[in-house]
Amino acid sequence: MEQPRVIGHVVSVNGFRLKVELSPDAKSSARATPDGVQRAVAINSFLTFDLGAGSNAIGILSDLEARESYDPMRDEELSLELTKPRRIASVQLLGTVKQVARHEWKFDTGITVLPTLDTPAEVAAPDVLAGIFAHPPKRNRPTGSDDDDYDFPLEIGHQTGDENTRIKASFNDLFSRPLAVVGNTGSGKSYTVASILRGIIEHDELSAVADAEPHIFILDINGEYANAFLSSEKATYTREPNKVYLNGEEFCLPVWLMNGEEICDWLQASEATQEPVLKDWWSISKAARTGAGAYDPIQVAIGKIDLALGWLDDPRSPAGGSFDVFIDHASQYATAVDWGAFNGLVSWSPSPRDQWRKVSNERAVRDQLLEIRSQLLEAISRRQHEGVNFAKTADSPRFVPVQEFRDPNLVDRTTDQESSKKIDQYLLTLKLRLRTRLDDRRWQSFFSYEDQEIRSFEDWIKKLGISQSEGARVSVLDFSMLAGEVLPFACALIGRLLLETREMLRPEVRSCYPWVLVLEEAHNYARPRERAEDRGHSLSRRAFERVAKEGRKFGLSLIVASQRPSEVSPTIISQCANFFSHRLQNPDDIDHFRRIIPKQAQRLLDQVTVLASGEAIVFGSAFHVPARVQINLPSREPWSATAAPFVDWAKGVTFPLSDVVDHWGLGSDEAAEMPETAASLDQVSYADDLDDEIPF
Repeated sequence: MEQPRVIGHVVSVNGFRLKVELSPDAKSSARATPDGVQRAVAINSFLTFDLGAGSNAIGILSDLEARESYDPMRDEELSLELTKPRRIASVQLLGTVKQVARHEWKFDTGITVLPTLDTPAEVAAPDVLAGIFAHPPKRNRPTGSDDDDYDFPLEIGHQTGDENTRIKASFNDLFSRPLAVVGNTGSGKSYTVASILRGIIEHDELSAVADAEPHIFILDINGEYANAFLSSEKATYTREPNKVYLNGEEFCLPVWLMNGEEICDWLQASEATQEPVLKDWWSISKAARTGAGAYDPIQVAIGKIDLALGWLDDPRSPAGGSFDVFIDHASQYATAVDWGAFNGLVSWSPSPRDQWRKVSNERAVRDQLLEIRSQLLEAISRRQHEGVNFAKTADSPRFVPVQEFRDPNLVDRTTDQESSKKIDQYLLTLKLRLRTRLDDRRWQSFFSYEDQEIRSFEDWIKKLGISQSEGARVSVLDFSMLAGEVLPFACALIGRLLLETREMLRPEVRSCYPWVLVLEEAHNYARPRERAEDRGHSLSRRAFERVAKEGRKFGLSLIVASQRPSEVSPTIISQCANFFSHRLQNPDDIDHFRRIIPKQAQRLLDQVTVLASGEAIVFGSAFHVPARVQINLPSREPWSATAAPFVDWAKGVTFPLSDVVDHWGLGSDEAAEMPETAASLDQVSYADDLDDEIPF
């Protein structure tokens, strides 16, 4: 055979789609060539078309069909016509390849010259395929860098049906912009995520770095990634209900990390009456705090003034407490106030020393006290908004001791006495919800920070692994034991804090030290906008939409893994630059996905319903062309294997119910610790009345 690679010729050119009539001898799906046996007449095989000047168009075979045609005899005396099949292959052009050196080809997505009719169709040589798949595009050259070794071709697998064609992706592009990994349960999403992340850890140059800090954070809501990234000792840690774990150790999400918007959503504050008071309280709680035992002198002075005003309203004779003592204490904390003038204003009846005395000019005294109180509140406001001091606002991640949340008068400090009386009926439900959250064990990971000796944002972020030269490259945040109501708040908090931490860097360095945040089962907490949307899910969706839209320029990227791409915010999916699509069966998911993928991958997506486990259709800016790939198995697999009922049911082993009871916190030890006093029983009953959704 003179041309062993030629399998046919072009008979139709329609835009960037070609029709190739196959040669009579091209009947097998494989073809023996000088480079060995290669895929030829088979779906997803690659064909080249000579354009001249050392340039070739390359396309992917997408359809095969046979047509009947008539072949008249050459003898004019005979009128008999015989039929023969015409075998036609449809080819989608992908780009052009040009030889730049011996056995080296360069791929270009542009096509300036299309093949003409009768152009031979050839099986793509291994060197050509290597130029496309083994040498992905190089992305993100650092500013001012002349070194060509700034990107790395990360191997992700091999082309389906051709183990010799290894598929590689741009390392920089894959981890600098959002990546979507989608597919039905059991299709291999977790294995794919583990495989590409293991590719980072096991890379020779990256693993040789002595001072390592975590660059990847996994929101593991099913508790499956410990086996893939932790040592065997840490991977088998004991999990307890309502707790968060970081790399096998208990972790926390301090409630004081919440900003003003999050605290209002967390306590379901009403917009008109409760949100302003709650945000003011949140600002005051975080203002001028230097440690666990610190206090705000101005706030103490306001509290003393409130006691003095309460003394004026006390109908008893004599009134409880001492007006003079309250004013004297206030003067010790609010030293900028002219208390001498105030004391000269007060007039007593019948006399200053009488046990039954009352203030005779009560209106004037009350007006002056309220004026002083207003001045102190204004001083707090000026102090909080002075300059651009981020650390003195409601959004600052500043320590607030747990005991402060239990102060019954905490919220009242943000309003004057008259206003407090008027809106007390509105604040009552807010205080009730706050008390419920404190007593609800589902939220204990938000209040366990003092037990873990975390008393500042720096303590918390260092425990997360940031700026630590020793530790794992991957931080696995196990949220699998959190209740459904708690999960979206926890996820939103992590996403926002990672982004805002990077926003605090100077513009010239904020793209350095990049991080990747993995959203496992993202459809659980990054759902599309709904008409009646739960506050937690709304908060989480907005947090990750912001990361998807703005994270790239701050050095924070996403890997979004989900079974239902149609149930993930379209804003997040639309920002993804690369896609790994495993098997999908739901028509809504397929249609949703089809609308956002490049046109050249449309025909490949038709195969998405028949992909085997571990197979994926990959496309995006990290690849030259879309491809159907068998993903490499990770060296250490996550705990996401599918059950084998035939084997397991034949063992005759009973279900380990005792382990479930113990891990759920329902063992006999807990029953023995149940309160027995009447007061304790009343307290438990009261908590149940406040929130009947507490599961433990």
